[in-house]
Amino acid sequence: MYLVRMIIVLSIVCVLLLATVALAVLLWRMNRRPATKPATAESSRSSKSTGGEWKKTGVTFYGQSKADDNGVGFAGVDLFRHGEAGLKFKGKPLFPVAVFQGDAAEVGLWSVLEIRSDGFTNQPSVYGHVVDVCNSGQDVCKTNTAKHGFLVDIHKTAFEYVGADDGLLFGEYRRVGSLDPGAIDADIWLKDGTIACSCTGTCKGNDVKWLPRAKCV
Repeated sequence: MYLVRMIIVLSIVCVLLLATVALAVLLWRMNRRPATKPATAESSRSSKSTGGEWKKTGVTFYGQSKADDNGVGFAGVDLFRHGEAGLKFKGKPLFPVAVFQGDAAEVGLWSVLEIRSDGFTNQPSVYGHVVDVCNSGQDVCKTNTAKHGFLVDIHKTAFEYVGADDGLLFGEYRRVGSLDPGAIDADIWLKDGTIACSCTGTCKGNDVKWLPRAKCV
């Protein structure tokens, strides 16, 4: 009987020793595993939207009154209604702008440009919606474009926002997106409903794709 008891005790001791050794090995292996990298502000932060590359431009201003021909945008909008409609891009005001007609195809009608200039006194930059062109047949448009290689003409509805309304400023622009015709309220459009949906080449004549607004998608 004594021998049986001894065997039972020794068996229990062996089991306990084996369990202790197994637990020690398990803990050792866990400590050797590389620690999981904790989530940081840098790793969880979404990437910044930088838009396109900044390019040099001349910045001019137009549309001083509704009586002149600057109340109607080439693409088919009423410029004053557009600029006063409270349109926004990325939470900031969006205003109508024109680019030189020969550059409109490359930039893209309905594109949104971010324009900045040291000549702006109220805001460092402004979002401009390309819904107009500076006529390639007008000497003033050709001259102003030639001075800096590109031209952004900011409509009167943005004068107070940027704090400038005259002269030829030096600045930069970049394409940051687009606002398509379907996203614009009906009362901003001209009555006939036909718009310059897009253009190629020199953006005039047969280079312009004129369509009813509902079909410009």
